[in-house]
Amino acid sequence: MKIVFGDGEVARTCNDDDERVGRYGPTLAMTIRRRLGEIAAVASLAELRRLPAARLRHHPNSGNGYLLVSLGGSADLLVRPRDDPAPTLTDGRLDEHAVRALVVAAIVP
Repeated sequence: MKIVFGDGEVARTCNDDDERVGRYGPTLAMTIRRRLGEIAAVASLAELRRLPAARLRHHPNSGNGYLLVSLGGSADLLVRPRDDPAPTLTDGRLDEHAVRALVVAAIVP
């Protein structure tokens, strides 16, 4: 799946090892890198949902299609489908098989 970043700061944090370690410490930095690799390796959001460690779920305070991807017990990646509007099924739910790119908006505690 393609990954894009919501802004330059998120991109720098996610892509620069030193920045990630400095900001989040070595353990969480390694988890962020691993999770981004797992996202990049799957073809769709539906496949990401099958990874137990990702614990993909809807963001409880956002009805705009934002999702949380677990980074362990201390943080989550806040993501959304890149397409706007996001692909939906006939019943209005997100079509996870059609989502082939995610925007990483933030790393949230």
